[in-house]
Amino acid sequence: MKKVLFLFLCVLMLVGMFSLASCGTNNNDASDASDTDSTDQSGSEGAGSASSNDDSSDKEALKASLKAEFLKLADEVTVSDDAVTFQDASGDTSVTIQKNPQKVVNLYASFTTLWYEAGGTVVGCIGGSSSQELYEEYIGRDITADEGMTVAATSSSGKKWDTETILSLQPDLIICSTAMSGYSTIQSPAEAANVPVIAVSYNDFSDYLKWFKVFCNLTGHPELWESVAMKALDEVVEVLAEIPESGNPTVFSMFSGSESLQANTASTVVGGMIQAMNAVNIVDEWENSTGAERLDINLETVFAADPDIILVQCHAGADAAREQVAEIYGDNPVWQSLKAVQNDRVFYLEKTLFHNKPNSRFAEAYQKLAEILYPDIEFSFKTAE
Repeated sequence: MKKVLFLFLCVLMLVGMFSLASCGTNNNDASDASDTDSTDQSGSEGAGSASSNDDSSDKEALKASLKAEFLKLADEVTVSDDAVTFQDASGDTSVTIQKNPQKVVNLYASFTTLWYEAGGTVVGCIGGSSSQELYEEYIGRDITADEGMTVAATSSSGKKWDTETILSLQPDLIICSTAMSGYSTIQSPAEAANVPVIAVSYNDFSDYLKWFKVFCNLTGHPELWESVAMKALDEVVEVLAEIPESGNPTVFSMFSGSESLQANTASTVVGGMIQAMNAVNIVDEWENSTGAERLDINLETVFAADPDIILVQCHAGADAAREQVAEIYGDNPVWQSLKAVQNDRVFYLEKTLFHNKPNSRFAEAYQKLAEILYPDIEFSFKTAE
């Protein structure tokens, strides 16, 4: 009996020891599992954080690259204590202009608005309704009505200028465009009168930065470079940094001129903006597009590409452009069959932002175009309108 009892107690002891061992094993397993989960979660969080950091780093690198590219022309401008040296549009040689000219005549309305934005004033300018509208839009008033202002001409076309009237103002600087025979008309008479002339060519945002740097240093307001031009650069880069690299639309860009419709290549301001936003401008794939600004339109070629979006740059305003497009293409079955037309994806671009020189409002233009090209994207950056 004692032996049986002893054996029974031994069995109980063994069962108890086995149970304790099992519990210990289970607890350790649970602990190990917990540790493993913790490690996995930590690793996952670390990977997410690293990915986020990489994305942020890539975006900052993109911004830096965009800024450097936009500033290439401005970086070529040299500023000394008493002068500014730069290459204008008159030739391959640099020109040097003394700072703080007292009597400036500006013979191109868009360049006049930029001169004022850069802190300057003029004694002579271009008049006419379209120029007066520009002054109202960008300067805040019609400067042709300012006291002491002389309307040097009523057209930006140099062929219509009276050079004697212009030089009678005794300017110490003349600013003009190479377009519409402006520079070729005024250059020789001004040289004979010993008046320096700046020939300006301004087509895109890089040009804006270059000329703002030239102008703000000439006017004696270099501080505006940071507060105006660099602010505009930061805003433009913020917009472009959010443009997707895939899912990009195809675009047909037209220019509605006074007499005809033409196709915009990447060499135009609108075409360049389209390219900067990773969209595909079908015109850039046409024959003879290299080096050309605008080409004649072959509607069959447009039909073959069947673009997602049609953009119309308006010379005389959206209403006039709509009438022109309707008159030329309205009843044309090829036009009506285009995907962009059928999907109501034909956009008439605001004249003040996409035909006139938007100056510090370039970011607003880029933002509006981004929203047209990528309507499904909620852009986080918004310019002040």
